[in-house]
Amino acid sequence: MPAKKKAANIDDLCFEDAIERLEDIIEHMEGERIPLDSMLKDYDEGTRLLKACRVRIETARTRIETITKTLATATQDDDADGTSTDDSDDLIQLL
Repeated sequence: MPAKKKAANIDDLCFEDAIERLEDIIEHMEGERIPLDSMLKDYDEGTRLLKACRVRIETARTRIETITKTLATATQDDDADGTSTDDSDDLIQLL
């Protein structure tokens, strides 16, 4: 059995590490006969990891929406001022 990686605090894990740990837990639970107490601990950690990942995804989605709205507002303001009518210029500036 491979050694289990466990973070001291789920909130300290980056999204990718949390997903990797969640995958490890799933593999462990599906692949071995483990005691009920161990399975419950894994299940509890897995649900907390899943919740943390969902929060991070929702936070990223909100940031993307905010950035998109800001870009749209800036583009509308430029169009109203007559300073820019080409959206591709704005996109190039962002890159």
